Amino acid sequence: MAKGILVVAPRALKAPALEFLQTLLKHHQHSVAIFEPMEQLGGACLELCAENKEAFFTKLLSLYTALGDAHDYILVGDLSPLQAFYPYAHVDLARHLNLIVVQALEDLKEAKLATHTWQQAGLLCPLFLAKGKVSPEILDLNTPPEQAKESYQALEKATPTCLSPLAFQHQILERAKGDVKTIVLPESGDVRILRAAHAILQLKAAKLILLGEKDKVHKDAEALGLDLQNTLILDPSTSAYLDTFANTLYELRKNKGLSLEEAQKLVKTPTYFGTMLVYLGHADGMVSGATHTTADTVRPALQIIKLAPGNNLVSSVFFMCLDTKVYVFGDCAINPNPNSAELAQIALASAKTAKAFGFEPKVAMLSYSTATSGKGPDVDKVSKAVQIAKELDATLALDGPLQFDASVDVATGSKKMPGSLVAGHANTFIFPDLDAGNITYKAVQRCANTLAIGPVLQGLKKPVNDLSRGCLVEDVINTIIITAIQAQGL
Repeated sequence: MAKGILVVAPRALKAPALEFLQTLLKHHQHSVAIFEPMEQLGGACLELCAENKEAFFTKLLSLYTALGDAHDYILVGDLSPLQAFYPYAHVDLARHLNLIVVQALEDLKEAKLATHTWQQAGLLCPLFLAKGKVSPEILDLNTPPEQAKESYQALEKATPTCLSPLAFQHQILERAKGDVKTIVLPESGDVRILRAAHAILQLKAAKLILLGEKDKVHKDAEALGLDLQNTLILDPSTSAYLDTFANTLYELRKNKGLSLEEAQKLVKTPTYFGTMLVYLGHADGMVSGATHTTADTVRPALQIIKLAPGNNLVSSVFFMCLDTKVYVFGDCAINPNPNSAELAQIALASAKTAKAFGFEPKVAMLSYSTATSGKGPDVDKVSKAVQIAKELDATLALDGPLQFDASVDVATGSKKMPGSLVAGHANTFIFPDLDAGNITYKAVQRCANTLAIGPVLQGLKKPVNDLSRGCLVEDVINTIIITAIQAQGL
């Protein structure tokens, strides 16, 4: 993907700044494109932004991503018409598109204020571009490109790491659309499921199988103004699959005391029927939980699909989407009080999930103590889990025990655990028990107004994911997309 550069400049400097950067990059054999958001979206640009900023940026992300596949660098053009009614359009654009910011200045005294503005937004401090003789760390507009070595090096070294919730959702949507999978939804009686199904089909993010009575599903969809006409709908109580499913389930569970009659009854329930669809390859994954309990969703998966090799338990993560970054939290939904070996398994599974979704995992094993600063059985449990995890995968960037502040803040991490590759840089966090994990994810979600995607179940041979019974339509959509991506990795 191309590096994007947003030039923030007074009108008098905008064109010279863009020309300078374009010439500089081309001098170093880079392919450069100019992205003009106002032109790309046409006359409806201002109206779209005023009506729905999220839709506006989603559209920009699609256009920008397509352009980025064919170029090394993208220079983002004029936003001044937007800023008349949307003063921070440039900040949000930099955040959603993960752009390098080049602040062109008339007066270098403005640099301090500009730096503060971008720091407050949680974004990479800008590179500065100005006229005349300036210090080496500032790009010099008057320097010929063939002599502007410092300017070029500054651009090459700039590596913004922003990932906004909108950008993450766009990223996973594009991945799902790249290799479309079939996901079964056993809860067609819930309006949220029907609305999410309609959205997924419109986005072409997955193929779907809905479970329920066909006429009722179509009647409910029609009443809601939804289009589900081309969706496969199966009724577990009358399906032609029932005999095959019952016989298969009986063979899988007869050693556990399950009778054929019990198997025949079980496969008529939506979650068992849906799980059998996944097990026998009719679907690639299942999403349930809007009306069923976690146990109703997970139990059939454990009995039928079973654990993937190397996993001794099912665990979960949430993708916590903050304004400028996405964190992975585990386990916040499944295991109440894991022991050290189980905690190590959760850490390895969470790192694998993080990697599958494009992160380079840096795993912090959390505790109320960092390193050897505190003592007690709870700290010992985490210390032992760290040891076990490192023995199982010595290549993984994993450390602990770590307090949360030492995990995310560089200054605190370097002071409390000097020399650690994880302290201050963690993106994957393993909580010592379900109390800590569940409380923390909900506190962050509510108090920081953070998008929490999950729980994403991990450890099964094929993906089955559990919804909260209080889930929103957006939660269902995201979980279907996540499940489809998990299925791509099998």
